[in-house]
Amino acid sequence: MKRAVESRFDQRLAAQAKAAYRFDAASLGHKDRAIAAFLRALSLPGKRCLDVGPGTGRWLRFLQAEGAGPLCAADISAEALALAAPLCEKVQKLDLERDVLDFPDASFDLAVSFEVLEHLADPDNYVRELRRVVRPGGSILMSVPNVVSFISRVRVALGGLPPAISQDPTHLRHYRRKDVAALLARHGLAARFIPTSFSLNPLDPKCRVRVPPCALLAGLDDSLLFHAAV
Repeated sequence: MKRAVESRFDQRLAAQAKAAYRFDAASLGHKDRAIAAFLRALSLPGKRCLDVGPGTGRWLRFLQAEGAGPLCAADISAEALALAAPLCEKVQKLDLERDVLDFPDASFDLAVSFEVLEHLADPDNYVRELRRVVRPGGSILMSVPNVVSFISRVRVALGGLPPAISQDPTHLRHYRRKDVAALLARHGLAARFIPTSFSLNPLDPKCRVRVPPCALLAGLDDSLLFHAAV
C-alpha cells in the first residue's frame, strides 16, 4: 500500500514538475496569499527552514527567494526529493508515520507542511517529529483539506461525498478544525487558524467564485490553514 501511494505521488509530481510559479499577489489564490503573508511576517532572511512534503518544491522556491536558509526537505516520494534537492542543504526520504526526521532537536526556525496530514493513517509520529525539530520560539505552518467545508456540506445535503473523501483515494483521514486542534494539543501545541476562502460551486472546489477570507466563516473554508508556536 505504501509503495502504491509513493508511486501515485511520483507520477503526479512528474506531471507538475515543469510548472512555473509566481508569488506576486495577483498570481496567487486566497490561501496562497495567506501562506505568503504569514511567512513574510516571520522575517525569513537567515531562517533555517524545513518543508515536509515539498511537492514540486514550490514553497522551497518561495523561501529561497525571500532569503531563508539553509533549507531542508523530507518526503516519502523520491520524485519530490529529486525536485527539492537543488534547493536544499539536505533532503531525507522517510515514512512519516514510522520514521524519525534525521535532524537534531531544535534544528529549525520554521517547518512548513501543506496538504500532508490527510495522507497519514496515524499522524502522531509526524506531529511529534515536527515539534521536536523546531526550536522553542519557532513556528510550524500546515494545511489540510476541510471535510466540513461549505461545498462539502452542500454535497452531503444532496446525497454526495465531500471532495476531501471522494476526489483522492490517498486521503486516509479527514479533518475539521476541532480534529486539528485536538491532534496538536496531544503534542503540546495550540492550533491557530488563518482564514483562507471557500468555493461557492459544489462541483468545483477551485472555482473562482468564492467567499474571501473571513474569520467568522473560516470553519467553512475549503482548506484549513493553521500555525502553531513551539
